[in-house]
Amino acid sequence: MELLICQSFYFYNNGIYKGIAKCSPEGWFSDLEKAEPSIRIFGTKEQIDEALDTYIEMTGMNLDEVHNYKVEKKGDYYYDLGIITDEDNKVIKKNLAKYKEQYNQLSNNKALITTI
Repeated sequence: MELLICQSFYFYNNGIYKGIAKCSPEGWFSDLEKAEPSIRIFGTKEQIDEALDTYIEMTGMNLDEVHNYKVEKKGDYYYDLGIITDEDNKVIKKNLAKYKEQYNQLSNNKALITTI
């Protein structure tokens, strides 16, 4: 099985608020009701890339920033700066477990996309 990862995506707010459910009959977006200026995607790198491209195409929004969503450890940039704390890591670990469970339930070979 390929490595599963999670990334957070932040978009410029172009004033676009399209209804995602109407744009996506294939069911890409289970909990998004409108174009969100920030989303989190969980899956393989290839699935994430495909989901991001689809999201941008559907919404017309422009990508601003991307961050890996992962547990940080000593020696990692954000941990050493104190931006990610041990408490943050506990929440991240819990969220990643939840995302993995939801991803496994989908079993449609597509990434899990959720709001942040």
